[in-house]
Amino acid sequence: MPMKRVIEICVVGTTLLISLSARSQLSATSVLPRATTTGSVLKGSVYGGRRPVSGASIYLYAAGSGGYGTATQNLLTSAVTTNSTGNFDVSGKYSCAAGQQMYLVSLGGSTVLGKNNAAGFMAALGDCSWLSSSRYISMNEVTTVAGAFALAPFMTSYSAVSSSATNYAGMVRAFASARKLANIGTGQSPGGGLALGATAPVSEVYTVANVLAACVKSAGGVAGDGSTCGKLFASATPAGGFSPTETIGLALAMAHHPTLNVATQFSYTGPLSAFGGQLTSAPKDWTMSISYAGFHAPKSTTIDAAGNVWVANSGSSTVTVLAQSGAVVRTLSGNGLSSPVAVAIDVNGSGFVANRGASSVSGFTSKGVALSGSPFAVGAGPTALAFDGGGFLWVANSAGNSVSELNGAGTPVQTISTGVTAPTAVAINPQ
Repeated sequence: MPMKRVIEICVVGTTLLISLSARSQLSATSVLPRATTTGSVLKGSVYGGRRPVSGASIYLYAAGSGGYGTATQNLLTSAVTTNSTGNFDVSGKYSCAAGQQMYLVSLGGSTVLGKNNAAGFMAALGDCSWLSSSRYISMNEVTTVAGAFALAPFMTSYSAVSSSATNYAGMVRAFASARKLANIGTGQSPGGGLALGATAPVSEVYTVANVLAACVKSAGGVAGDGSTCGKLFASATPAGGFSPTETIGLALAMAHHPTLNVATQFSYTGPLSAFGGQLTSAPKDWTMSISYAGFHAPKSTTIDAAGNVWVANSGSSTVTVLAQSGAVVRTLSGNGLSSPVAVAIDVNGSGFVANRGASSVSGFTSKGVALSGSPFAVGAGPTALAFDGGGFLWVANSAGNSVSELNGAGTPVQTISTGVTAPTAVAINPQ
C-alpha cells in the first residue's frame, strides 16, 4: 500500500511551483459520490504517436475510496475494442454516479509494427456528471502521462486508482490536475482550467510522452528481453520492485521514481519523435510542476482543509490565498503583516502568519478577517510555526534565540530560551 503523500511546493523568486510528482497531492476531507446515475454518450479514439491503434481493448473505471492500492472494477457491461481507425464508442454501456472520478484505459492493439501487448493508454475524465453530454476523448501518450503523473499518489496500476475514505477530495483535485496537463479532447498539452499566470510543464509532458511512444511504435516486449519496451521497462524498475508491463505502468513508474535512469529513458526520444516541443536535453528528474507567477519573494506555503494554498509573500508583506486551480481567492494585507515567512492553519481553518519583520504573528479567519487581538507578540524574528494536538501554536524565533508557545486565542503560554540558538524550524511529535 503506498504511503499517503502531501503536496510538494517550491518557491523560486516570484514563482510558485506546485509539484505533480509522486509526493504531490493534497489531503482533504471526504467528498463521496452522490447517488445519481448516468450512462451518457462517450466516444473517442486511441492513437500511438500519430497513428491509430486498432483492436485495442477499452475499459472504463471509477476511482475508489476504499483505501490506497484498492483495485477498481471495469464498468463497461460488454467488451469494446477500437476499430481500424482507432475509434471506440462506449455510449450506454456503463453506469456511474455523479461525484465518481472516471478514467478510460486502452490496452494492447495493433500499432506500427503490428500487435503490441505492451501498448497502454489512459485518459483521466473526472466527475461522472461531466459525461452528461456528448464527449469525444483522444487517448494517446500525452493523456497517459497527464493521468499517471497527476494520479500517482493514488495509483498503483491502471486498475488500482483509489484514495482513503477521508481523502477522496484530494483525489478529485488530482483528476483536475490531470486535465490541466493535457486536453483529453485533443490529446495535446496543456489542458484547460489553468489560472491566469499559470504555466504547465508542456515540454516535460511531451518528453515523457515521446519515451512512451518509443515502446508503442515497436512490437512490444517485456523487461529483460532486449526489446525497446523491455529496456525501458527495466530502466524504470526500482531495486527489489516490479517491472512495468505496459506503457501506462511505465509512465507511473517514472512518476513514482522520477530520478531513476533519467538519461537512459531520455535517450529514446529525439528530433523525429511523435510529439514536438520536448526538452532539448535530459532533465535531472521527471518531476513536473505547474508554476504560478506574480508573487513577491514567496517564502512559505501551507494548505487549508478546503484545498486552498496560502503563500507568504515576504517581499510585499502580504499573503496570497490560491484555489487548487491556481485562481486567487484573496490577498491578505494589513493586520500587522511584515515580511511574512511562514504560515500555519489551525483546526478551525484560521491562518497564522509569522512576521519576521515585526516579531509578531498575524491571525486571519478562513475568510481573511483579522482575528481578535491580532497581531500577537512573540520573540524576535519568528521564522517557523507549528500547531500541536492541543491547538497550541509553537513559534521558532530565530533572532530571539527562543521558542514561543501561544494558545488558540494567541495568548502567550510560555517562552523557551534555554539551549535555543537561532531556531529556524519547529516540528511537533505526534505523541
